[in-house]
Amino acid sequence: MTAPFLSIATAITLGLTATIAAAETVTWRFNNNYAPTRPESAHIRNFAENVAANSSGSFMINVIEGGGMNLKDADALRWMQTGTPEIAFIWPTFIGRDAPDLASLYVYGSVSTAEEHLRALPAVEEALTTGFAARNIPVVGFMALPMIDASLFCREPVQSLEELKTRKLRVGSREQVETYTALGVAAQIVPQNELYAALQTGVVDCALYAARFAKSISLQEVAKHAVYTGFPFPPAPYAIVAHQATLDGLSAENRAALDQALVTLKDESFQFDGDAEAEAAARTALTTDGVTWYADFNEADVAAIREAAAATWLKLSEEGGEAAVGYRAKVLELIGQ
Repeated sequence: MTAPFLSIATAITLGLTATIAAAETVTWRFNNNYAPTRPESAHIRNFAENVAANSSGSFMINVIEGGGMNLKDADALRWMQTGTPEIAFIWPTFIGRDAPDLASLYVYGSVSTAEEHLRALPAVEEALTTGFAARNIPVVGFMALPMIDASLFCREPVQSLEELKTRKLRVGSREQVETYTALGVAAQIVPQNELYAALQTGVVDCALYAARFAKSISLQEVAKHAVYTGFPFPPAPYAIVAHQATLDGLSAENRAALDQALVTLKDESFQFDGDAEAEAAARTALTTDGVTWYADFNEADVAAIREAAAATWLKLSEEGGEAAVGYRAKVLELIGQ
């Protein structure tokens, strides 16, 4: 073979090798609507790194953060059916429109400690796995939501439930709308990616939000008055879900790499020991940035919120159907209420 022909043959061989190598690398998109500074985002980036390491680079997860895919949380059950993205996490509270049986496994005010949550967790995970499977969306793993206190961040001081009744309140889910509406508060859902602007322009006066995450969206710039409401957010875990056909198409080796990374994700995220310290540190940092913290809501206000939340939980469970009622009963049994 002459030199020119040898060069051509070598080039073809190298090109085919590169093509085969590229074909052997599987890349999935992971939709993450949270800001890159959220702790959940850090967990997901670590997860993606572990998938790559576990698969020796043959399986890559491209994490798209901060709403970069323009997919709304409320539509998650719909976009997960399309294969775009291939994988994501879903917090059940966000999908009440399409999955009322799953959206109210907990409500704000139903769980108060990590110990209660861990007792109820097996029932919650079983409900999520069963409920998503019924919609042809496989749950491949779980990521914990920390025990995070729900505080009010306001444009002007609010120190009681009575004062809150004169304000427009942003909440993150329907169950919170129901609870605060029952208390005489004008509450509405505003997506977190729109919250800064909503407070800045006066669309809402206050937001129910977590001190630990406030700086991730620069909330301290537009809401410099804060008060703890007496309850954590409902800590239902995030379900890590995949597109069924795409998941079925993974090789055995890549599925093993995925499963191993999901075990690590769950082990690392379900750590609640440092939550109290993290809350205190967040409040201190916000104070340094100009936020004024007021005394926690008094016992009467806390009791009123708890009573309204209990009624909301029962109402939404009944609306969700027989399955939702059963999930609530099992959670209550395990919590010990």
